Amino acid sequence: MKARAIWLLLAGLAAGGPGLGLAQPPPQPQPPQLPHRPQQRQQPHVPDPLQGRNWAAGCTGCHASDWLSGRDALYPTLLDFKSGRRPATVMQQLSRGYDDEQLRAIADHFSGRPAP
Repeated sequence: MKARAIWLLLAGLAAGGPGLGLAQPPPQPQPPQLPHRPQQRQQPHVPDPLQGRNWAAGCTGCHASDWLSGRDALYPTLLDFKSGRRPATVMQQLSRGYDDEQLRAIADHFSGRPAP
């Protein structure tokens, strides 16, 4: 009988029971529940037009600013350079340094200027 009691006691301890009055670890605190907020729709990121001007300034080191101005096909051309569809030595490398949104801002800067 004594062996059975000890066995039941040990089995209870192994199963996580209270056993001989041993202190149980305190329960873990639950993080506070935040009030439910409806998910906000994210607005599309619109680049700062001055940032587009700053990116476009690098183009004028090789290209005359008036040569690039007023060109409607500049954005597709830049994408062609980036993808390799339009072969070039320098422009392929430079265009890969910009994401599509940045290339759009550069093209928008030049297309918004009057053609010579």
